[in-house]
Amino acid sequence: MTPLLKNALSFSYTPFTTTRRRHWKRLLPVAVAGAIVAAAITAWDNGDWRLNLSPSEPMGIWSVTPITPETRLHAGDIVTICPRLPSGYHYGWLADKTHAANACADGRAPYIKTIAAGPGDVVRETGRGVIIDGHPLPDSQPLPFTTSKPQVRLPQWRGTVTLKDRQYWAYGAGDPRFSFDSRYWGPFRQVQVRGVAHPVAVWEFDWTPKTRD
Repeated sequence: MTPLLKNALSFSYTPFTTTRRRHWKRLLPVAVAGAIVAAAITAWDNGDWRLNLSPSEPMGIWSVTPITPETRLHAGDIVTICPRLPSGYHYGWLADKTHAANACADGRAPYIKTIAAGPGDVVRETGRGVIIDGHPLPDSQPLPFTTSKPQVRLPQWRGTVTLKDRQYWAYGAGDPRFSFDSRYWGPFRQVQVRGVAHPVAVWEFDWTPKTRD
């Protein structure tokens, strides 16, 4: 091969290879971002992620690990649950018109709450608040009505109970003053739990309800 032909081939081949490499380098961030978005959508649709905008727990994104029959829950765990609500009350103010992955039987998104007490714990609730094993639960005085307008009467759980095996007491630890939890519908059982939640990107807040006509 003559030097002239060799130089010509080298000249024609090198720019093509370099251009192709640069092209893929430009597409790589797009491909990675697309994969992340696709994975996020899949996780969201499967209920593996949860966006919380309620005062029950800190606002933001949570990851949710589905429970199994072997899962053992403990006080302090944050769970997503579908509790059985007392009959005879109006719950329209809880309506969730957004897409709710792994929705409860009534179509509502599962609640996200902290387990405040578990099997063997003694829970006592009065109109002044909740006491667990003799220790008052902070900011646990129940509200008689919803904070929205028109105001709706809330159910009230009253009495003393020793929690049985796989029975728990829910508490909204984000801003408990306004959390709709076991103070209103009593203990829940593990079969009503959908998963254990872990914070991904959340922030603390002081929530002041805005009433509306």
